[in-house]
Amino acid sequence: MDTYTEDLAVTRGLLVGTGPFIVGLVVVILCFGAVWWGIRLRAREPAPPQHPQPRAGAWQKAQEADHEAREAGHGPGHQDDDTGVGYVTQHREPDELDRDRGRRFPSELGGSGTRDSGKGGAEGRPTWTEGSSGSFGNG
Repeated sequence: MDTYTEDLAVTRGLLVGTGPFIVGLVVVILCFGAVWWGIRLRAREPAPPQHPQPRAGAWQKAQEADHEAREAGHGPGHQDDDTGVGYVTQHREPDELDRDRGRRFPSELGGSGTRDSGKGGAEGRPTWTEGSSGSFGNG
């Protein structure tokens, strides 16, 4: 190999290493510039309102289709009365089965055996007593 081709190989080897570095540096600078530009644009926008926004019509119940209900802003999650929210406690009791029959089909089964006790629902419910561990009759 003569010296002329060796000089080209050395010069080209330097470009192979610095070329991707410069391209990567330009991409990083462009990303920083885009973030900076976005922050400037966001700072110019007006602040979002602090009061609740009106609901879209898709959240409207069928009973609220009249004009007055739309103006009042009522709908799911916007009720004025506090009676709509509460806990419901249900006690599950098994349905009585006939001892003389064998297999029962799903179509012969009734409901799920749940009896609704209404809101609050602590009446008739066993509670923890002092001195009992509460699990598996250990006392």
